[in-house]
Amino acid sequence: MWKDIEQHFKSSPKRREVASLLLMLGLSCNDELKVFCQDIEVPVKKIADTLGIDRRVITETVRDIMADEKLRGVFSELKPRAFLRDAASALDLGVVEIEAVPETVGIVAGVSSIIASEGLSIRQVVADDPDLFPSPKLTIVTDRKMPPYLLEKILKIHGVRKVSIY
Repeated sequence: MWKDIEQHFKSSPKRREVASLLLMLGLSCNDELKVFCQDIEVPVKKIADTLGIDRRVITETVRDIMADEKLRGVFSELKPRAFLRDAASALDLGVVEIEAVPETVGIVAGVSSIIASEGLSIRQVVADDPDLFPSPKLTIVTDRKMPPYLLEKILKIHGVRKVSIY
């Protein structure tokens, strides 16, 4: 997906930045050139202020997205989701963040197996897209704090570079 966005907006870095923000936040677009967070309209001016650009760049980016069949299919269906990582401690949940070689197969399965073997329940799994995030992470939120000794087990999984338990 990111390669399609880069190609489509190769002549306009600001529009590429807008499209990237919409994608990362799960903000959708419609034919009226409006931006939404689920069913809540997000003022174009607020997005422009956040990025430090003119609001017309936002509108033109949305116009470009809606004119392209593939981008339209993606951006018209995006949905935001709650990410529990930063609220986990307030909810008495555990968090494990993993940095790994993005092309490695089986990391989620390996970590899930280790977590399950300890009787922990997974509440949320979020894997950053390596094409969108410069340092992608796999974040797993569990029903309670993870024992620190699991760190070593997770580090033994092929492709895992770094593990942090919170």
